[in-house]
Amino acid sequence: MTVSKTLVLDTLRRVKGPDLTDNIVDLGLVSEVLIKDARVYFSITVPAEKAQELEPLRRAAQKVVEEIDGVAGATAVLTAEAPRGTAGAQSPNGSPTAPAPVARNGAAPAPQPKAAAGVPGVKHLVAVASGKGGVGKSTTAVNLALGFLANGLKAGVLDADIYGPSQPRLLGLSGQPQPMPNGNGLRPMEGYGLKAMSMGFLIDEGTPVVWRGPMLVSALNQMLRDVAWNIDGDLDVLVIDMPPGTGDVQLSMAQQVPLSGAVIVSTPQDLALIDARKGLNMFRKVDVPVLGIIENMSYFICTKCGERHEIFGHGGAANEAEKLGLPFLGGIPLDIEIRERSDAGQPITATEPDSIHAQTYRDLAARVWGEVEAAQGKRTPPPKLTLTGDNTMLNVSFDDGRTYDLPAEMLRVMSPSAEVQGHSPDQRVTVSGKRNVKISKLEPTGNYATKIFFDDGHSTGLFAWTYLDTLGREKGERWAAYEAELAAKGMSRG
Repeated sequence: MTVSKTLVLDTLRRVKGPDLTDNIVDLGLVSEVLIKDARVYFSITVPAEKAQELEPLRRAAQKVVEEIDGVAGATAVLTAEAPRGTAGAQSPNGSPTAPAPVARNGAAPAPQPKAAAGVPGVKHLVAVASGKGGVGKSTTAVNLALGFLANGLKAGVLDADIYGPSQPRLLGLSGQPQPMPNGNGLRPMEGYGLKAMSMGFLIDEGTPVVWRGPMLVSALNQMLRDVAWNIDGDLDVLVIDMPPGTGDVQLSMAQQVPLSGAVIVSTPQDLALIDARKGLNMFRKVDVPVLGIIENMSYFICTKCGERHEIFGHGGAANEAEKLGLPFLGGIPLDIEIRERSDAGQPITATEPDSIHAQTYRDLAARVWGEVEAAQGKRTPPPKLTLTGDNTMLNVSFDDGRTYDLPAEMLRVMSPSAEVQGHSPDQRVTVSGKRNVKISKLEPTGNYATKIFFDDGHSTGLFAWTYLDTLGREKGERWAAYEAELAAKGMSRG
């Protein structure tokens, strides 16, 4: 049977939408249907704040498509459109969504936010990132993962660069991952003993990926969680090859999974170091430990005279690491053999294990692993959050004894969201009329924050532990300033 877009859409009409009356096709939620080599890819648009809640809908839609005769596999992703305005999100038919239920007096306390759930079958996740493209990040990532493997750890690599996947070529892998016999996710691809997953296995190398940010994040989350990484036992470490820069993917990784740390790859030149600093600061901001800096293309040894040439400058990454108080993990030379073997899908750490370059990558892996283990004891655990006073008060208790009672009204009017704070101080909005606001629920976000849902529909603020600590310490001054601002503008608390 020929699988057509019409057949896929007709099949998806069997899946009810969030309102449980109309189907997801007639509600206009299905888009970007792509059929390639008997595999079907499509997206489902849902309200941003309901993306996690509607994960069962995504799975149901994917399942009915997988059951079509002639379909070899299906991938459904949720595209979470950000709600517009301040009145809360809307349902697909345009009507406002009901606010999340508020706990009543005597009800059980709200679930405690904890660190975001890890990836099944993976003990540690290490991001390999760079501030700009062209610094050799992907080559470094795969050889670092192979270095972990050579050092006796069970390792894998996830290619998170969805727009420009490199790992299939670097590992010399082709074909598509197959479903597990029990139907629970995909079997990872494997090259040189390394478990691997990449969007490059799911689409042709020359096929462009034109996806909105939320759809990209959903696809990445599926590649993380719907893959049987532990098919041969739990992985000690999964190396995540990040796309360059500080965009949706990096923030999503920090928010959705508890990264054990990030490694920054740079070249010695000043411009690359400036960009690397941006990436480093992003990870620090979301409380992901930066394990150190690797300097790629650090130097060149002339094959004729044996003289060392520092083409891109000397000691740039080492000096930067010292300034920032970070470990300098080491330098990798600019060498044609590393490049040629990478292009041929024969990474040097695996195919020339006795070479000086393979030893360099193994040494780097050992240093990174040491930093991973050290970082585990340094991370500040999330505070205990308790809703009291019929959800009008949030108690924040840190392990070291610091404890604060923060009113829901204060948290709402001082939300760190762009809706309240704007993108600069002069854009900040004075929020009034929130005297009786309550907290509906708390939702953990990565290692560093919780999202707070209020019963007036506001839910876009990410309250970092550091921000909650600041509000607690400066509670009196900040509240006095807020009341003065209300009075000056002729506004009231409601």
